[in-house]
Amino acid sequence: MDTIERTPFQKQREILINDIALGIEQVINNMAVLNKNLESVVAIGREFENVASLWKNFNNAIITSASDNDLKEDNNNTGSGRNYLF
Repeated sequence: MDTIERTPFQKQREILINDIALGIEQVINNMAVLNKNLESVVAIGREFENVASLWKNFNNAIITSASDNDLKEDNNNTGSGRNYLF
């Protein structure tokens, strides 16, 4: 048994140390929850990679097709003798 009486400073110090320990434990738990949520977000993002790639390829094909059509129209218009003012 303690024969020495703790001073008010020591009592307050012990209370604060316990509060800090509880706070750190809560921070660790919250960080674990945050990590789990971030992992879920990354997993969902990975699921959309294939869809995004497909849309990107589709967009590139449309742009290429539109550019080819514009070039064909420009070649047809320059040979017609018409002058266009833009």
